[in-house]
Amino acid sequence: MTETIPLSTYIDVNSFTIVVITCGIFAAASHLSGSTKAFAVLRDIGIPLGLFGALAGAFGVSLNLTDYAQVYSYTALMLITALYGGIISGIGIFVAGQQPTENLVPHSPMAIYCTTCVVSAICLWAMNSSAGIGPYVSPILLGIFTAVFALALATRKKAIAATIADAAFFSSMLCVFVGLIARFSDFVQLGVKISMGGLVIGLLLYIAALCVSYGSGGQAEINGQRQNWHWLELTGFLIFMYFAPETLREVLSV
Repeated sequence: MTETIPLSTYIDVNSFTIVVITCGIFAAASHLSGSTKAFAVLRDIGIPLGLFGALAGAFGVSLNLTDYAQVYSYTALMLITALYGGIISGIGIFVAGQQPTENLVPHSPMAIYCTTCVVSAICLWAMNSSAGIGPYVSPILLGIFTAVFALALATRKKAIAATIADAAFFSSMLCVFVGLIARFSDFVQLGVKISMGGLVIGLLLYIAALCVSYGSGGQAEINGQRQNWHWLELTGFLIFMYFAPETLREVLSV
C-alpha cells in the first residue's frame, strides 16, 4: 500500500501570514512605486523572511520547551516556514531571472518606507509572540551588535543600507559562534539566547535594510541573491548544531 502525506502537513497559517503575505505586500509596494519589479523583490526577500520566521519560532520553542518528545514536530514547523520563503524566492528566480538587481529610485519612496514599517512590525509581532522581546535584550547581544555596527558605520564605503546589511550578517555570525561556544561550555540557555537570538535580530535588521534600499535606490549594493546564500549557510549550520535528527541508520535500527 502506497504511503501518502496529508497536504495539511505542509500548511501553517501563522507561517503563511508571516512569510507569504508579508512578501506579497512589500513586493506590490515596490512594484507600484516604480522601484524594483515585484518578482525580483520576491526573489531577494523570500528566503530572509522565511528564515526569520523559522528561527523566531524555534527560539521561543528552545527557551520554553518542556516536553522534549515534541522537538520533531516543532522542527517540522520551523522547516515549513523556511520552505515558504524558499518557494517565494524560487518563483522570483524563475520569473525575474538571476540578473543582478539595478539601483532604481522610485517615484514614491514614502510608500516603500511605510511598507517597511509594516514588515518590521509584523516581524516584531512574531518575535514577541514566540519568545517575548525580553530574551533579545541581552548585554552580550547588544555588545556584539553595537561594536560591529559602530565599526561598520565608522569605516563604511557603501550606502547606509548596504552597510547595515553587511553588519547585520557579520554580527549574526559572531553571535552564532559565541553562543555555540557558551552552549558547549555548559551555559546552555545563555548559549541559545546568544546564538539563536542574535541570528533572529540580524535577520530582522537585514530585512529592514533590504526593504529601505528599494526606497533609497541602493538595491544593487546589497546583492540580495548573494546575501541569501550567506544567510542560508549560517542558518543551516545553526539548525544542524541544535536540531540535528538521528541518522536513518539509527531510526531503522530501533
